[in-house]
Amino acid sequence: MKKIYLFLLFGLLLAACAKDDDKQPILVTDIVMPAAGTVFNPGDKVTISAQGFQPDDDVMFEIYWPLPDEPALNYQGHARGVLPVMLEQTATSITFLAPGHYPASTTKILLRRAGDIMTLGEIAVSNGQAPEEFQLYGITNSHSDTGHDNCIEHVNLTDGSPTDIVELAEDQKDFSCVVNTPESQRLCGIQTKDGVRKVYCYDLSMRYWQDMGLENILTLCNNTDGSITAVRQISPNEVVFASVTTSGFTRSQMPPMAHRYELPANIKPEALTRYLGVQSGASQLLLSADNGNNSFAPVVLDLQSSKVHVGEQIQATALIPFWTITDKKDNGTTKYVRTGGYAVVTEGQTELRLWDQATMTLKEPFATFPNPARSITMLAEDTETLKLYVLFDTYRGDRLIYAYDLVSKDWQSVPGIGYSYSEIVMAR
Repeated sequence: MKKIYLFLLFGLLLAACAKDDDKQPILVTDIVMPAAGTVFNPGDKVTISAQGFQPDDDVMFEIYWPLPDEPALNYQGHARGVLPVMLEQTATSITFLAPGHYPASTTKILLRRAGDIMTLGEIAVSNGQAPEEFQLYGITNSHSDTGHDNCIEHVNLTDGSPTDIVELAEDQKDFSCVVNTPESQRLCGIQTKDGVRKVYCYDLSMRYWQDMGLENILTLCNNTDGSITAVRQISPNEVVFASVTTSGFTRSQMPPMAHRYELPANIKPEALTRYLGVQSGASQLLLSADNGNNSFAPVVLDLQSSKVHVGEQIQATALIPFWTITDKKDNGTTKYVRTGGYAVVTEGQTELRLWDQATMTLKEPFATFPNPARSITMLAEDTETLKLYVLFDTYRGDRLIYAYDLVSKDWQSVPGIGYSYSEIVMAR
């Protein structure tokens, strides 16, 4: 009998210890959460009031969402240790943006102080995932020359109708060289602040701007793995690469930042700022140098070394780098490879020409269009959906968009006319 009593006592002691371990510290008091039943959209402002917040307190999220494939098992997806976008933190309240990029979720808000963690409460957040299909966005900036307000718009590819995304403020009006890491839902581009060219990203899910902390940037480049590289000036005639990290979805495969590229005397760094760069294959980065007086030159940076190649000068009104997918036969098997090229633009037409990495020259045009191009973006969803979307000037002063289908090898009009954009970009 005594053994039974000892067993019961030991069990009670274990239960008491477990209960003490689960007990959270009280870091703040009088917590006031948003009203029950409130569902926030990603990027909405959320305020939690309490007494006793301290300046060094950290806030974290634990995000949970149901997995529809296994409803009977009630499985949940989750993301822990997510850091919020904080707007304000005082002794009596914290304000942050509701998280984006996740399915409709329950988000637990945790307060951390010197190793202790306290749960403040939970909020419901609506779906913020990236769309399944790539979307087309147009940017009207200070280079558009159309008189329209500077903004970012979404273009419906079915009917061509635009939808306002965000207006560009006065100090954002030159937002340009815009690129996207797929699934990041971010448009990254360059803005000039106090005379310094910096990288800023607009989050399409959470609707806010982020300074990426990179300065003296000449242009941005699309890499073969979907990541983004910035070309950064470090001296009057030298540039290096800097990685633009937009999310945890991709990891840059660009070479180490130790490569320093010395530009030839006839290529000024500012000449590389007009257009995006693209990675062509595994070993070359294609840039365009604006020499002035309707003259351009291809500039190729060797990714395996510090070599810089400058191609022959071309008389044109624009020389726009682009990337695309081409197929080739290898032992009877069709392989698809990424390669780069340039749109050679004159007053009367646009020629799309691939870059020959072996001879370091432009190949003959594989497509032409009787209007001057301003911007090009690639859609590559699968081997049957390969299209180059091109923004063209018209002779009436407005813009139109056509897609060159690389499978059917024809031009297809995007409905709508009178676009005011300076650039277009595919993103999701």
